[in-house]
Amino acid sequence: MGMPIHPEAANTSPIASAPAPAPPRAILRGRVDPSLLRDELLCEIFGATASHMPDQPCMFAGDQTFTYADVDQKATAMARGLVREGVRPGHVVGLWMPRGHELLIAQIAIAKTGAAWLPFDADAPLERIAVCLEDCSARALLTSPAQAPGVEGRVNCDVLTELNLIDKMNVSVISARVLGATPDSPAYMIYTSGSTGTPKGIVITQRNICHYLRSANEVYGLNDADVVFQGASVAFDLSMEEIWIPYLVGAALFVATPAMMADADRLPDLMESAGVSVLDTV
Repeated sequence: MGMPIHPEAANTSPIASAPAPAPPRAILRGRVDPSLLRDELLCEIFGATASHMPDQPCMFAGDQTFTYADVDQKATAMARGLVREGVRPGHVVGLWMPRGHELLIAQIAIAKTGAAWLPFDADAPLERIAVCLEDCSARALLTSPAQAPGVEGRVNCDVLTELNLIDKMNVSVISARVLGATPDSPAYMIYTSGSTGTPKGIVITQRNICHYLRSANEVYGLNDADVVFQGASVAFDLSMEEIWIPYLVGAALFVATPAMMADADRLPDLMESAGVSVLDTV
């Protein structure tokens, strides 16, 4: 026997079957602060701190401590070599090096030329690196002396290392602005994983990332007394706030080694003994 039909259920008029109106959209707006959007470049953010706080610790790497003046000097020497090799604003330089302070200094060196860096994970396959470098018409690949021999001839751009860039006799001043960089110049690129096809490059401008760094620290509130754990891959966007907000305010980076990252059980004690005050993670 069929179930009885309620008279209201049998009403099939358009009025009865019309869906309920959608609720109004909720929009969350943050504080508007035009002072956070400035005419500046990434290298100028680092340079201002290096100028005002030269003796402030910038990086703790193993048993070595590098001040902002130390890092600035090393990065400038490398930047001179990049400019000598023809790197200019608007160019892309691949960055493929093992985790460590040398990688972070190389990143600053590229920024000082006004060019954009394209970072790769230390364990990224060379085939992917070659595809991305070709896709963006990279000017060069900056890598470590140990990795360079296995790369040469397998990518369609120059392969450079610290050894063939640094010229201690070269005292020329490097200015990204003089070379032509503006806030609308590319600062860095990040490629998608390519899991659904060919990797796609995303360009971040100097203006956008500098604005983001200042805006983010309005929330985070880092200052020059902080020690920040540097654990993210430079090929991951999160690394920008982990690395460059400290440069903005004169904080120090505790640069984790691969062995430290692999031993999760010891990390809490390690960070406590190193005086780490900030951990930025997903």
